Amino acid sequence: MPAFTLLGHPVAHSVSPAMHNAAAAVLRLDYEYTATDIAPEDLSAALARLRAGEWAGANVTIPHKQAVLPLLDELGETAATLGAVNTLLRDGEWLRGENTDVPGFLAEIDLFGVELAGRPALILGAGGSARAVAFALLQRGAEVRILARNLPAAVQFARELHRATGGHLLNFEWTPNDLGDASQGCALAVNCTPLGMTPQPQSTPWFPVVPFPPKMLLYDLVYNPPETMLVRQARSHGLRAAGGLGMLVQQ
Repeated sequence: MPAFTLLGHPVAHSVSPAMHNAAAAVLRLDYEYTATDIAPEDLSAALARLRAGEWAGANVTIPHKQAVLPLLDELGETAATLGAVNTLLRDGEWLRGENTDVPGFLAEIDLFGVELAGRPALILGAGGSARAVAFALLQRGAEVRILARNLPAAVQFARELHRATGGHLLNFEWTPNDLGDASQGCALAVNCTPLGMTPQPQSTPWFPVVPFPPKMLLYDLVYNPPETMLVRQARSHGLRAAGGLGMLVQQ
């Protein structure tokens, strides 16, 4: 039976195995999908296992979406533009990296009917998922604002996406004052950090002293727990808010 896996750290919270194995059963496809916890220092060895045929293919998630790049033989166009990968295709020992986060995010966010053209949108985080969300928002004509704990990483990927797309991106520091400034007037805010994810569901990337802008949609890529602390915060202020399970399904 062909085996596929999700490489991440941690991955015990992931619902991907249940989702993919249920789909395989319904469609009568003969494969198994698992989750494999791979520490950053073991990523190269995990890719060697993939090349050797232990898995027929793989997905990658936090914290490997960017670290995996130099270990691959080829990148798809979107993955190369973003500098982030979430899907690994195997052809013998040849590995190709692709990124399905961009179309997945757009398909999900379009369901909410948010008008993004010419409007500011806020991204919390600067990792691989943040890159994909920023690229997607630029495709919708939004002014992208990035608030990140790793400001140098955010500045770097903002420059790279600007060169690739000509889109407008602004960077802000991870402080309450900057969050207040960055979120002002936003049509959408997207959490691309792991804050609030199981096993630390009480954490949140939104400083409690900062009010939420009115009429903004809050989308949290974290899907476990289904209702994160951030989603509860936003809903308590009368905003529409959703967790990231829909995007997981779409991508």
